[in-house]
Amino acid sequence: MADYNLKSELRTNTYKGVTKLLRKQEKIPAVYYFHREKPITLSVDLKALKAAIHSGASIYEIQIGNKKHKCILRNVQYNPVTEEIIHADFMGITMKEDINVNVPIHLEGTAIGVKDFDGVLAQQIWELNIKCKAGDIPDVITIDVTGLNIGDSISVADISIENVEIITPATSSIVSVIKATGAKAEEEAAEEAEEPEETEETTE
Repeated sequence: MADYNLKSELRTNTYKGVTKLLRKQEKIPAVYYFHREKPITLSVDLKALKAAIHSGASIYEIQIGNKKHKCILRNVQYNPVTEEIIHADFMGITMKEDINVNVPIHLEGTAIGVKDFDGVLAQQIWELNIKCKAGDIPDVITIDVTGLNIGDSISVADISIENVEIITPATSSIVSVIKATGAKAEEEAAEEAEEPEETEETTE
């Protein structure tokens, strides 16, 4: 588990016009809250926030004034039209408490059903919802698909992570190998159609 450092600026004026001005300056209104303490209104740099999200880190260390606080990104709001980030919520944590987070799934290897039998690897879930202490949060959950043949699959029930409780339903399928259909089938049919037909020779 790795922390991602993120700077912020205190925001005392929360009027709508001010938040619009912040976004024009490529800064995003945000809120930091920790248990029953009074929430702190902030602004964070848009590019820095995007970099933090794309880093894959589960825990951030956000600087507020002269102090740094361990936190997770609890919620991100997007503009429904532009899909640009418009607001973020950070939740303060301690390293000993249990927290609920989503962790991305990374598939490694080439499935035998894809490599040798022209199957297709179909992924149904891209992250797992887990519960554990902050210090035990994995950066990524790696799954080896090498042994999967056509018709095989890996479900949540097949995954075990030390000191981690997986909240995603155990029956949920994560990845499977299926027969090729559609374009592949049409390609094979076209190849067959191009083969010349054998004709019987006739003699008079």
